[in-house]
Amino acid sequence: MRWIAENGVPEKNIHDYGMVSNHLMPEVFAQADVAVFPNRCEGGTNLVAMEAMASGVPCILSANTGHLDLIEDDNCYPITNQAEISSLPYAKDWGESSVDEIVELLCRVYANKHEARLRGEQGTKFMQDWSWEKRTKYLIDRISE
Repeated sequence: MRWIAENGVPEKNIHDYGMVSNHLMPEVFAQADVAVFPNRCEGGTNLVAMEAMASGVPCILSANTGHLDLIEDDNCYPITNQAEISSLPYAKDWGESSVDEIVELLCRVYANKHEARLRGEQGTKFMQDWSWEKRTKYLIDRISE
């Protein structure tokens, strides 16, 4: 909270949930208008983003690494402006999300709640198809190729 205040964000605009047990996350998601995941890198597929999408929360996702598995037409808002992180030799596929694009997408969600609701619904439909059986088959098929 100190860092947030030092960067000019009023404390009244922030709610720090702290550590939340997984079984309580549906209550957290129910209070969210949008979820933002500007992550530089996901070693796998982002479980919290998947949970938010499954809960119908419109999601803003960085279009890099593991998030690419989640991004399809109209099921989220991809952050497509991904700057290269050349200072880290191991970060070849990582991306630095554009803050300006994130702000634009947040404004878009705010200005067009109907579109945001539809994207949240598409995210939920997309996640309904993500069973362990289907995703494991997909992985095995890719490895076999």
